[in-house]
Amino acid sequence: MRIKYDLHIHSALSPCADDNMTPSNIVGFAKLQGLDAVAIADHNAIANVKVAMDVGDAFDVVVVPAMELQTAEDIHILCLFEKFEDLQSFYNCIHFADIQNRAEIFGEQLILDEDDNVLGKEQRMLLVASGVSVEEVVSLAKQHNGIAVAAHIDREENGMVAILGTVTEDFSVVEISATATEQINRYTTGRKVITNSDAHTLEDIGVADGELEVVERSAKGILQALR
Repeated sequence: MRIKYDLHIHSALSPCADDNMTPSNIVGFAKLQGLDAVAIADHNAIANVKVAMDVGDAFDVVVVPAMELQTAEDIHILCLFEKFEDLQSFYNCIHFADIQNRAEIFGEQLILDEDDNVLGKEQRMLLVASGVSVEEVVSLAKQHNGIAVAAHIDREENGMVAILGTVTEDFSVVEISATATEQINRYTTGRKVITNSDAHTLEDIGVADGELEVVERSAKGILQALR
């Protein structure tokens, strides 16, 4: 079956996302947009993923457990998993710098429940590099039954091509933006390609018009199609 997806969406936990990017709003808007599957992929954080998955069950929208990891080289990697427990074990293996967030400069980092209530605020600054290198992230994600995707490789900011000059051979899946030009094709040949919104606002959810052929409509089915 063919599904419509957007596997790179930031909730209000990411300081650069709008505060109305709550798990419920994201999943509800995705449903209105006709999407079958989404992933909340916050910067170096996973605190809003489980509630989004619960809301997804209620709305009949598949929510893939995910995170956008910022590597030691400041490259963004989209990490996708079949189960929340796998994402959590992956996350727990990563060292993050203990730098205090300055909300007045970078924005709030909100942890929310299914009714949009603020449960807390992440105090660790999320927009900084982790201790995981590009060389390590593919195998680390695989160890936890996940997939590491080179995120928005057509972009200058935090894109692998801009920083390393190429996509390293370990990455079999790459992400491009909806506005990517044909010049990026030299880095996508022989790889699976997904197109996501990298949405930070509700209006951007689903704008990339991503579609994928899957055996089953589930996180497992999506990862199987990408492997």
